[in-house]
Amino acid sequence: MSVKALLVVLILGLVAWPAPSHAEKVKTNQSTKLYSRAGEQSPVVLTVKSGQTVTLLAKDGRWLKVRVAGRTGWIPRTKVDLPTDDEEIARNTRRRPFVDGRGTKRGGLGGEPAPDDRIGADATGAGEDPKPRGKPAKDDDGDVKPRGKPAKDDDDGDDKTAGGDDGAADDVKEPARPMAHVSKATVAYNDPDGDSGESFTAQPKVALYVGEEKGKWTFIETDEGDAGYVLTSKLDIEAPPAGPRARAIDLRGRIGVAIVKQSVATAGGTNLPPDNYGASSSSLTLALGATALYPYKARYWIGGEFAYDFDKALPGISYMGKTTGFSFHNLNLRVLGGYDLHKANGMLVFARLGFHYDSFQVENVADFTMNTAKLPSQIIAAPTLGAALVIPRLSKMLGLKVSLDTILVGASVSQTKNLEDGTGPSAKALFLGGSLTYRWKPRMDLQATYDLAYTSISFSGAPPATSMRGHTAGKTSSGSDFNNTLSFGIAYAF
Repeated sequence: MSVKALLVVLILGLVAWPAPSHAEKVKTNQSTKLYSRAGEQSPVVLTVKSGQTVTLLAKDGRWLKVRVAGRTGWIPRTKVDLPTDDEEIARNTRRRPFVDGRGTKRGGLGGEPAPDDRIGADATGAGEDPKPRGKPAKDDDGDVKPRGKPAKDDDDGDDKTAGGDDGAADDVKEPARPMAHVSKATVAYNDPDGDSGESFTAQPKVALYVGEEKGKWTFIETDEGDAGYVLTSKLDIEAPPAGPRARAIDLRGRIGVAIVKQSVATAGGTNLPPDNYGASSSSLTLALGATALYPYKARYWIGGEFAYDFDKALPGISYMGKTTGFSFHNLNLRVLGGYDLHKANGMLVFARLGFHYDSFQVENVADFTMNTAKLPSQIIAAPTLGAALVIPRLSKMLGLKVSLDTILVGASVSQTKNLEDGTGPSAKALFLGGSLTYRWKPRMDLQATYDLAYTSISFSGAPPATSMRGHTAGKTSSGSDFNNTLSFGIAYAF
């Protein structure tokens, strides 16, 4: 091939090479539904308002693929005002037009269903379907419908009678999406790479729809259809407006193991009970709980919580060749006040005001042949004050909760009569909890929970003269309880 011929081929190739297409923006001329696929029977993504700007991505017969509000889907072309040069969209694929009088739902050759472009206002260039025999009825879009049969709106496919109200699109609930803002003008790139081309510049006052994450980059879109990647650190992500929030009620049950430790210290005496000793035992744990939360205004939650743990010693505290069994009851009632931080992970913080009751019950407490350590049963009741942090969507499948509650004042302590460690008892306590939740089924979660409880008990005076506990005469004492509990279970949400 000569050089001249080669040049001619290159020039022709450049002329014929398609220019890069740019997505154009158009406006809707009425309210419409955005479908996930081209067809009224496909799922509805969201409702697009009249006059909304959408980004036109593709054309397929009477359907347009668009992007709006961070979502991509399909809408009928009659719902959009297209430029004059775009009016002649290739939408009629049949070899010959319908004969006047044939129904719009007549099948194709061989009984196949008619293609989409044979139904609705886009079937012909005239803007309406051929008229059937008899007096026709028109729907809200001006499409002719057969008399005596329910007419279908070419938008949502719902059966309508002639002249009926087409308000179905307004009843569609839009799914919630994470939203974000930037604190200052930020460049969005075509790819998750700072060296790729710039797509657009996100402005602080413009709402951004959050999409997928790729490493340290996050895909964002605007209402106008602008899209690109920005550094995740540049985004202030918050929960999207999801309409009225529903109440949250759940029941949970767990089983596990606990290590129960008890110790007493005095100013003197031996290492044997009751002076300066420590004892511990493992136990089987059964835990039950329930929580009810109700939304209050835009960001607040109010509610209550019930939690009950029962521990049974396995086998018990051993002393002088005997094993002393015990059971431990732990009850908590709380009033909750929560604040929604409007983060994409659903993070909430709670203040907790409650009532705590625990009962350490020694088996055969009055039989010193069995209760060789002369351990007293003990009951503590007190108000609690605390806080909790809840992250429902730590990841796609995991949730996290951590809590801290305290007993600072007002504790009531009582021990078995004639086995007291001292007089004038008081108590302070710290309760730390953490749980990890795995979304197993739509209404059921698997939970792993760890609880740590530390209680300090002090006595202002020596044991009474009637106490058979056996403390060194005239000495004051103090004690502590230290419990670790690990449990697993299921939570069911209503």
